Amino acid sequence: MRLLSFSLVVLLGIATVAPTQQPINPAPAPVDPRLDAVLLNWEKAMLNVQSLTAEVKRTKLDKTYQTIELFEGTANYLRGAPGQTSRASLELFKKNQPQMFEKYLCTGNFLYQWSPTEKVIRRHELPPPKAGQLADDNFLSFLFGMKAEDAKARYHMTYVPAPANDKWYQYLRIQPKQAADKADFLEARLVLLSASYLPRQLWFLQPERHEVTWDFPRVLSPANLTPAHFATPQVPAGWKFDTVSQKTPPPRVLRNNGQ
Repeated sequence: MRLLSFSLVVLLGIATVAPTQQPINPAPAPVDPRLDAVLLNWEKAMLNVQSLTAEVKRTKLDKTYQTIELFEGTANYLRGAPGQTSRASLELFKKNQPQMFEKYLCTGNFLYQWSPTEKVIRRHELPPPKAGQLADDNFLSFLFGMKAEDAKARYHMTYVPAPANDKWYQYLRIQPKQAADKADFLEARLVLLSASYLPRQLWFLQPERHEVTWDFPRVLSPANLTPAHFATPQVPAGWKFDTVSQKTPPPRVLRNNGQ
């Protein structure tokens, strides 16, 4: 997706663990002057993150078949030094079916995608990003590479006041403006920790009305990560390596269902 290019990592924390209370679903509210303040604090918090590792849970509610699919795993992020690109990885395993997994690795210039059913690792060349950022269509661009003003220009953003009994979170409603984004989601909700303005949860509604929720229950930042953690992968026995044509766009990892 391009939102969710909404990236992964909506994540982070500065050596903190998110509260155990679950975010409440507040009703939408009219435009609130606090929107700019929240966006600027969010932007500042994101830019201060240099490295992190986080637990990730992705839940998909299929409204057609009334089924719930849960994937759990880990995300890592390392901001690039001046003049260098950032690196990231995401690995998720299906609950009770660990043989079903999704794995992505961004080395800065390339995005590697594992396909367990085909036993193939695909390498996608990424367009050149700005120094210290990730490209627009990979899984960390939105939260780590977009300024508050750019976010408002690209999306309809609304500050939603938290319920009276909710003192832990700030809520933002996000609606797409661009046609490409509208093809990915109808609306989204970003939940930020009130204490740090770091993300706790990302929910969005697909055009098919299915619901996808990304949770980040535990985050550590700074994390003990180096560029070596994001090295070019080795091909396991029985697998093969495939370099995808530059004409084929790379997968948008945080898109609808993680594909």
